[in-house]
Amino acid sequence: MIYQTKTAAFSFDERGFIVVEFLANNEIFDAAEAHEYIRIAKTLVNNKKYPILADITKSYHVPDAEAKKILAEFEFKSAEAIVVATLAHKILCNFYIKVLKTCKANYPVKVFMQKEKAIEWLMIQPNE
Repeated sequence: MIYQTKTAAFSFDERGFIVVEFLANNEIFDAAEAHEYIRIAKTLVNNKKYPILADITKSYHVPDAEAKKILAEFEFKSAEAIVVATLAHKILCNFYIKVLKTCKANYPVKVFMQKEKAIEWLMIQPNE
């Protein structure tokens, strides 16, 4: 089943991780959108920790500061692989990773240019 917000589509991959594909549009990514992400993710994971594959290759959404904090504090992530297409995406991800550190997130996060490599990495992460 695929769930969709104004900025992303969510699904559960049979290999055991959540897939978040950011959409190619210009919608605002604010705290309300982040809360919608959390609501959908909780539905998908049923209160268990799972790895997240975030594909932002088609998107130029930039979450505002509050939205970044809300997403960083989501407690049901066991790992997060972010797939990017450009240097600009990588720079944005570095800011997100800094937010994670300030929130004391306790899961690994890694940025990839290739989706296959991201999935390989997710598959070897412990799923606590």
